[in-house]
Amino acid sequence: MRKAPYPTFLIPPKADTHNESLNAPPACWEVLDALAVCRTKFDLTSASITVLRALLSFLPKKPDQRSDPFLVWPSNEALAKRADGMDERTLRRHLARLSEAGLIERRSSPNGKRFALRFKSAVVAAYGFTLSPLFDRRAEILETAEDVRLESELRDVERAQILEYLHQLAAQSLPSGEPTLSVESDREIRKLLRRSIQTNELVIIRKSMAKLVQSCTPEIAVVSASNSQNDRHHQKTDKESLESVGEGQNKLSVVKASIEEAPPKAGIGSLTLEDCLEAASEGVAFSPEPVRTWRDLIKLGETLAPMIGIGSELMDHVRRAMGPLAASISVLCLVQRSNKISRPGAYLRALALKADAGEFSLNSLVRSAKRSRFAAVN
Repeated sequence: MRKAPYPTFLIPPKADTHNESLNAPPACWEVLDALAVCRTKFDLTSASITVLRALLSFLPKKPDQRSDPFLVWPSNEALAKRADGMDERTLRRHLARLSEAGLIERRSSPNGKRFALRFKSAVVAAYGFTLSPLFDRRAEILETAEDVRLESELRDVERAQILEYLHQLAAQSLPSGEPTLSVESDREIRKLLRRSIQTNELVIIRKSMAKLVQSCTPEIAVVSASNSQNDRHHQKTDKESLESVGEGQNKLSVVKASIEEAPPKAGIGSLTLEDCLEAASEGVAFSPEPVRTWRDLIKLGETLAPMIGIGSELMDHVRRAMGPLAASISVLCLVQRSNKISRPGAYLRALALKADAGEFSLNSLVRSAKRSRFAAVN
C-alpha cells in the first residue's frame, strides 16, 4: 500500500521526532489556539474548542499509512474524558456545531459506530471524524485570528482615548459654572465602554468627544501624547505668536541641517542607526545604496511602503501620528516580520492609532523585529 501524503506543516522537526512527550503535531495546537481567538467568527463557543482539542489529542504522533491521516474514531466515553468530563448530550451538541462550522466531517459506518479495521497492525478502514477540513482552512483561521487580535487592539486604543477625553472634560466647566459634560452623560459613556461594543461605534463616540473637547477649549489644541515632540504654541497675542513662529522656523532649519548626522531625539528613545539596521536587515537589503544616515533610512522606508501594500494616504497618517523617522522604521520592521504579519497595512494602521493614543513604543517594535531576524537565522 502506498504511503498516504501527510502535510509537511504537520510533521514535527526532525530534532523532536523521538520526543515521546508529543501528543500531536505542533501545528495542530497552533490552529486550535488561533481558532480559540476567533471562535465567535465561526459560531463556536469555548466548549466547542474544548471538544475540538479532545479530538485533536487522538491524532497519531507520526504519519501513518491511512488514506486519511486526520481520521479519528474515539468513543463518546473516551472523548468526554478528554473534554474535561463533558456530559454526552453536551458533547453531541458541540460535535454537531463543529460539523456545521465546516471544521470536521463525519465518516459514518453502516451501524453508526466509530471504529477501525486493522490488518497486520495497519488500519485498513476507519469510521469516525475527519479533521481534514480544519487543516484545509488553516490559512483562513490564522488570518481571521490575526484580524480579531488587531480589532481588539484597536478597541483598546479607542477606549483609552475616550477615557482621556472624559478626564479632560471633567476638569473643565462652562462659563455658567455648569460641568461641560453632565454626570449622567459621563456615567452613560463609561457604561458603554464596559460593554462589548464594536470598534466603529467607539470611533463615533471618540470623534464626538474630540469635537466637544475642542469646542470647549478653542485656545488649546487637542494633541495626543505621541505628538508631544511637536512644538505647537498657541499664544494669545500677536507679538507672542510672531515670536513662536520665528522660533519654530529656526528649529525647523536646525533639524533640516542636522538630520543627516543625528536622529530626532523624541520618539526613538535610545535607539541608534545601527540598532535599526540590524533589526531590519531584510528591508535594508533592498536599498541600492548603503544606508549611512537617518535620512537614508527614512527614504528607504518610504520606498518600501508601497511594495508591501501601504498606500500614500495611510503613510501620511502614520507620519502625522509618529513622525517620518518612526514611520519609516515601522515599515522596515514590518518588512522584517513579513512572515508573521499577513496584513501589514492593517497592522501599521493599528500602530498609528496607538501612537495617537500615546501608547506606541518604537523600541518594542524594533526589538520584535530583531528577535524575528535571529529566529529566522537560527
